[in-house]
Amino acid sequence: MRKETKTGQGMSIFEETVSIIKTAERLVIGPRVKSRWASIESMIDAVVHVPWFLLIGIREHLATFGFGLFLVPVWWCILVAIMLVTGGNPAANLHASNGRVVAGLMAMGSVLFPLPSRSARLSARPQHVASLAAYIKSVAPDDASISLLQSGVAALDSVASMRITRINWLLGICWAGLVWAASQWVFTAEVSDALRQEAMSRVFGGFLIFLFFGIGVMSHEATVRIVKQTIDFAFLQASDVRGLSSGGLAAVGQGD
Repeated sequence: MRKETKTGQGMSIFEETVSIIKTAERLVIGPRVKSRWASIESMIDAVVHVPWFLLIGIREHLATFGFGLFLVPVWWCILVAIMLVTGGNPAANLHASNGRVVAGLMAMGSVLFPLPSRSARLSARPQHVASLAAYIKSVAPDDASISLLQSGVAALDSVASMRITRINWLLGICWAGLVWAASQWVFTAEVSDALRQEAMSRVFGGFLIFLFFGIGVMSHEATVRIVKQTIDFAFLQASDVRGLSSGGLAAVGQGD
């Protein structure tokens, strides 16, 4: 007998997979602007939802950057305390060793190498996971359906990961081109001043474009990571709740 590829609400696996991803996106970026016409909805996604999606990643990076700035004076005070404890002159030693730079480097290290638990708190939100898990349970009536939906999400996630990889490679090539152009036309004494000025303006313009797309890619990656982790933990929670419910029912049956 042929296996049915429908979920609890009679939709195909592909449709339910897309609906789960859209639900996760809505939970992460907020309410979506909807339209009954597919072409209008695609335009709304490109004009409204994509900027919202990127702003979530920018917000995450700004929060991390702000936390790093907050740690700079904290590390400065720690360095001063170490100097006092060791019997040195804090003002002279920190000035001689450029203490602000040392404090900045220590703060950067604290931000770049956080504890795994802090990294998790900066990604998926528990309330989003719970809401998505409830939606998954409403469309997937059993463990087999949940497994099928997980496979569908994994297939779409691989496509998104390949796209991000290609964009990163393209940005790397563009950066190499900018560095080469700057070394050949800006940071060399073999060209005239007029040519150097013209090349400098072009390289600077290319750098601004590169910076714009680079920030966009970083923000996109951050938000994609949040959406992916929300989906992964929602599937785990949905499966766990079903397992607990099945175990509880079995225990009740045995008790009777």
